[in-house]
Amino acid sequence: MMKKLFTVLSVLLLTTMNWAQSPQKMSYQAVIRDLSNNLIKEQPVGIKISILQGSVSGTVVYTETQSPTTNSNGLVSIEIGGGAGFSTINWTNGPYFIKTETDPTSGTSYSITGVSQLLSVTYALHAKTAE
Repeated sequence: MMKKLFTVLSVLLLTTMNWAQSPQKMSYQAVIRDLSNNLIKEQPVGIKISILQGSVSGTVVYTETQSPTTNSNGLVSIEIGGGAGFSTINWTNGPYFIKTETDPTSGTSYSITGVSQLLSVTYALHAKTAE
């Protein structure tokens, strides 16, 4: 009887721990403009996201493509990390940079490119001190 109870409690604990894991994704928002600096409003756009390791021209460790639709202000809101390999990035081997390439005509002829370093957020810095 005690062995059965221990097994049931172990399964419940492991299940609860799986629910408590943080999602392996990150939010990203951008205002999309064409090469003439005009907002791209309420239109689908093609976006290629790459995570680079080491520098702005570093090794690509993750890539995904998405086709979101901009809102009336030209804003897209997406989640990055849905593709295979995102959860295997070793974030301690940084610095890491995010490269976005955009095709305002919703295809894969990317004409707008930007790269910026991924930085810690305040909540994550606080969580590190709680360890």
